[in-house]
Amino acid sequence: MTPTQVLPDIESVAHKERRFLLQTYDRYPLVITRGCGCYVFDAEGNRYLDAIAGIGVSALGHSHPRITQVLVEQAQQCIHTSNLVYHPYQGDLAERLCILSGMDRAFFSNSGAEAIETALKAVRAHGRATNIRKTRLVALNNSFHGPTFG
Repeated sequence: MTPTQVLPDIESVAHKERRFLLQTYDRYPLVITRGCGCYVFDAEGNRYLDAIAGIGVSALGHSHPRITQVLVEQAQQCIHTSNLVYHPYQGDLAERLCILSGMDRAFFSNSGAEAIETALKAVRAHGRATNIRKTRLVALNNSFHGPTFG
C-alpha cells in the first residue's frame, strides 16, 4: 500500500458494485485489500484465514515470493498465447498432469464453467463414438458447478 492510496470502505465498494456489476453472487460485507500466504486482510488491517481461495482461481495462496517472481518473469516475456499456436511449456505441463493423474490427456481451460462444459461434451462424444444412446451425469445438489446451465 502506497501512502497516496486510499483504502476503500465497504459502503462505497458495495454501492458501485450494485450499480454497475451484474448481481450474480451474494457477497459478505468485507472488502479484501491484500493477501499474504493463506491470509487476506481488509481495509482496516483485520486478518482472515482465506478458506475459499480456490473459488474461481488457483489456490496458491497470496503473495508468495517465488510465485510472484515467476509471474513477473513470465509477464515480461508473454502473458497469454492462443491455443491456435504452440507454447513451450504447455506440453510439459500436460505430460506432468497425465503422469500424476494416471489419465491419458489433459485439457486446459480458464474456468470451472469451461471444465464442466467440456466434461459434458466429452460424455456426449463418448456416447456417440460407442453407440451408447443414454448417458448419465452426476451433479451435486446445492453445489456450484460454474455459471452455466451445465
